[in-house]
Amino acid sequence: MKSVRFIVILTGLISFSFLTETWYSLESTDFGFKVLLPKEPVAQNQVVPSAIGELKMNLYILDTSADEAEDNLLYLVNYTEYPDSLFANATEEKFTQILRGSVDGMVTNVGGKLLSEKVIILNGSPGREVKVSFQEGAAVINARVYLVRNKMYLLETISFPQKDSNQSIDKFFNSFQLL
Repeated sequence: MKSVRFIVILTGLISFSFLTETWYSLESTDFGFKVLLPKEPVAQNQVVPSAIGELKMNLYILDTSADEAEDNLLYLVNYTEYPDSLFANATEEKFTQILRGSVDGMVTNVGGKLLSEKVIILNGSPGREVKVSFQEGAAVINARVYLVRNKMYLLETISFPQKDSNQSIDKFFNSFQLL
């Protein structure tokens, strides 16, 4: 009986420690969002060529792959602003097309396989939540992508398949807010 009580108390303490664990709050007034990550990410900018011209990707990357206690190998937040002209008189079909291209590009870029995709909405803006297997099943990408007018926000985690559905992914994704 004492061992059962000990296990219940220990489980409660572990759960409580997860809930009270302090995560880093990343807030970007320039890019209009805030999100929680386990630790402070590194900011990077990349300019990538595209069919509509060069696009500046504003990345925040947290590599946790060296820490075996972490649930995920990597956390990524990407903000990309598209030309306003691309969205002049944009219809719902246009937004769907852009999101489709984003998901397909993600899968193609890693040589992966789309495992799941669902339509999501954030403050009235369309989005997608996807799961992608890559590196021949050695890793899984979980991602959410939102189109807010001419701005695209991408949240992504990479984990081993055995840690694919973890509370840290949910905490990261669910903490994302537009400012």
